[in-house]
Amino acid sequence: MWFLHDVTVAVAILLLLFGIDDLIVDLFAYGRRFYRAFVVYRRHRRLDPSDLRAVAEQPIAVMIPAWAESEVIDRMIAATLSRYDYQQYRLFIGLYPNDPLTRTVAEIAAARDPRVTLCAVPHAGPTSKADCLNAIYASICAHEQESGERFEIFLLHDAEDVVHPLELRLMNYLIPRKDMVQLPVVPLARALHDFTSGHYLDEFAESHGKDMFIREWLTGSVPSAGVGCGFSRRAMSLVASTRGGQPFNSSSLTEDYDFALTLNYLGLKQIFVRFRVGGELVATQEYFPDEITAACRQKARWLIGIVFQSFVTTGWRGSLGLKYALYRDRKGVLTAFFGVICYVLAALWLLVKFTPLGPDDMGQSQFLAILLGINSLLLFNRSLQRAICVTRLYGWRQGLISIPRQVWGNVINFLAASRAIRLFLSHLRTGIPLGWDKTRHSFPDAARL
Repeated sequence: MWFLHDVTVAVAILLLLFGIDDLIVDLFAYGRRFYRAFVVYRRHRRLDPSDLRAVAEQPIAVMIPAWAESEVIDRMIAATLSRYDYQQYRLFIGLYPNDPLTRTVAEIAAARDPRVTLCAVPHAGPTSKADCLNAIYASICAHEQESGERFEIFLLHDAEDVVHPLELRLMNYLIPRKDMVQLPVVPLARALHDFTSGHYLDEFAESHGKDMFIREWLTGSVPSAGVGCGFSRRAMSLVASTRGGQPFNSSSLTEDYDFALTLNYLGLKQIFVRFRVGGELVATQEYFPDEITAACRQKARWLIGIVFQSFVTTGWRGSLGLKYALYRDRKGVLTAFFGVICYVLAALWLLVKFTPLGPDDMGQSQFLAILLGINSLLLFNRSLQRAICVTRLYGWRQGLISIPRQVWGNVINFLAASRAIRLFLSHLRTGIPLGWDKTRHSFPDAARL
């Protein structure tokens, strides 16, 4: 059984390296938290909603791509129009000619409110989200020429998003001093026993509650989440000028990530902002998939864009700090496999230890025992840090359940990574473009808003 021992050692060494990497981020995060609490906020007062309202409003274009969104788009538009504490904005809805249901619903919404503009994608869908966004951008430019209105801020949202009332004011306050502003994404919680949608709570709570700040500090770069993300006019115009008038990369499945990385390469300023009003976070809320098939399809799309397409397009360009951030983005496809590999190895060790299949002298080397001990501590810390992040947003019940929920999250990530690799290899082999692998969306009822 020497083979099982040696494989376990190899996996344990890699897990140790990944664990140390995460521990370093934890330490930086706590250092930053203490520094801001005991130094920054003792010298400077915290931002207040009155500060946001004191700034003159800039016109804002809210870009909402829609393919097969007839079930949610009307409620999203109505909720957005009623919630925004802002005057100078317009919603631009991207629609496909072969999606009559979504178009009909959107036309009714547009007839009710002049702040809604419908944008026609010139060809049948689904193409890619970037292609739809480019059509929206072209419509915005045409609207500016016809009306004389000039938009200074461009904001991305999806058809299932629940916006915060002060979102536009916060964007208006920061742009154009910053060329890109990303607000947190806060998944809406379902029942405690719903581990599939629940694992999104865990991942976003940690990523948008801790990791993004460290990434911004190390690299000056912030990945766009595709929603609750605003860009200056300069950013949109500059990227569009380098891409034949189309700012978004239509060949990428994560056009938001690609766009933000491009801004970093162009030297434009980006920021991730967590701003609370009365204890409530100014963030984008939405439901994430509660079915494993839908979750795997969505996360496979993210992995293809962030890991594979990004690597093919940009390689390891950038500063040392950005290279480290790219490594952390791309290691996700590896850690997705290692989680399940660890479960398999643990099962094999139990099998050889407690059944006649194993030799009498089967045991661990001292080196392996030390590795497993250190990794156990790192795993405990990983679970604890995630539970802390979840508790801050959702309370102690969700925080506690996040610990066993990580196992199910690892299974989903493994299946998603497997699907991503299969689809990308098929794309390389056949040359067939990767399409918009649509996720079915839901929108909260009035009682939840």
